Amino acid sequence: MQGFANIRDFFFPRSAGLSLPAERLTWWILIAALLYQAALCAIHTNVHAISTAGVVFAEFVIYLSCMVVLSKNIRLELVAVAALTAAYLFLLAIMRNQLDPKGFRDVMIPILFYGLGRQIGDIRYADRVLKLAVLLVLAFGFLEWFFLDFYSRIFNIFSYYVNQGGLAAGSNWAKDSVLGLNGIRPEGIGRTILPALLGSHRISSIFLEPVSLGNFAVIIAAWGLAKRREEIKETIFFLLAAAVMIVMSDSRYGMITVAVLIALRCSPLARSRNTWLIVLPLLSALMLLLIGAFFDGSYSDSFLGRLYVSGRTLLNLNVGMLLGLDGYNTNFGDMGYPSLLTRLGLPLCFLLWCPFWMLKMEDQRGDRFRTYITLYISLILCVSGTSLFALKTAGILWFLVGCTAGKAAAFSSSSSPAGAATRPADKTKEQKNAY
Repeated sequence: MQGFANIRDFFFPRSAGLSLPAERLTWWILIAALLYQAALCAIHTNVHAISTAGVVFAEFVIYLSCMVVLSKNIRLELVAVAALTAAYLFLLAIMRNQLDPKGFRDVMIPILFYGLGRQIGDIRYADRVLKLAVLLVLAFGFLEWFFLDFYSRIFNIFSYYVNQGGLAAGSNWAKDSVLGLNGIRPEGIGRTILPALLGSHRISSIFLEPVSLGNFAVIIAAWGLAKRREEIKETIFFLLAAAVMIVMSDSRYGMITVAVLIALRCSPLARSRNTWLIVLPLLSALMLLLIGAFFDGSYSDSFLGRLYVSGRTLLNLNVGMLLGLDGYNTNFGDMGYPSLLTRLGLPLCFLLWCPFWMLKMEDQRGDRFRTYITLYISLILCVSGTSLFALKTAGILWFLVGCTAGKAAAFSSSSSPAGAATRPADKTKEQKNAY
């Protein structure tokens, strides 16, 4: 019976922050955010074609479910940020003479999922959800790796994205492949990591895109590295899982970012809150501007080539674009900072970024995780246009942020009176062993 209870708790984790129905609904919301694209692609491939409207409806159901959970305990600061954000976006719509639904959708994800995490406020709950997500991602990743034909019969990724208008029907240069365009490295470029083992194939797992698998790897690596020194087994688990995912997806971004995160965790900077990192997005944008201004090159699918074209595009943005008044409907491809600035505007970006750094985290783990996520956000905008706001990874990311900022009794508590009596001692021990 004890073993069954452990399995049940793993697949349906309990927290001290919500009622049982709300806990279970939150669990389903997180799993749905992780799997909805894969589920829709499987339906498209084997049952009925899925259009953009189907994806929009699925996301709407997920957001509505978030609101149902949050309505049980509405936090004033969350309402204030959401109201100010909505007001600003409506003001932009008036000045543009056009409403941009994607802008509302992009800012809704961090607000809603941060709110969920804040209500849960339980690190153990987040650990179990994240471990389950890791197992699902690795299981489907190995399925794609070793049984590609079977995986392709389940997920016709190329057709799925063509039907949504994201790809042209004749643009698939990889003959007989139903993977996404970035699922195969073009001839002449090839894989960066273990090309002899995996050839040109980049694994996507349940995310349908290898870029998202690499992003998820960075998120779980950041979560593992944020843990305390005595939680070394947890750290090793998440780092090993991240390493496998980076190899699978051939994520150059993931490889570089996780290496920087590890170096940061091992450096003396790990002992401070690193509030100076609040300006890291600005420093990253300045780096792009310098590369665009002084690097004598052109666009290529290399790391430096993508930085160069992002820098050149930033140099060409005018004041209207920086304020989100012009260019908001331009497809900037892999250029994250131009996409973000033209769609949301610099004032709104500042409005949303400052509260993120004003959050009071429960302990050093939260401070470290915020530091690592700042690095993740700053660097991903250099090489990727929209993946920062992809629900399949952004949902779990902002839920984890909310859990580290919530009133997490799980840091040192127990449901028993004896456990409550030991909380002060446990907290003292945590402060001593924080690093």
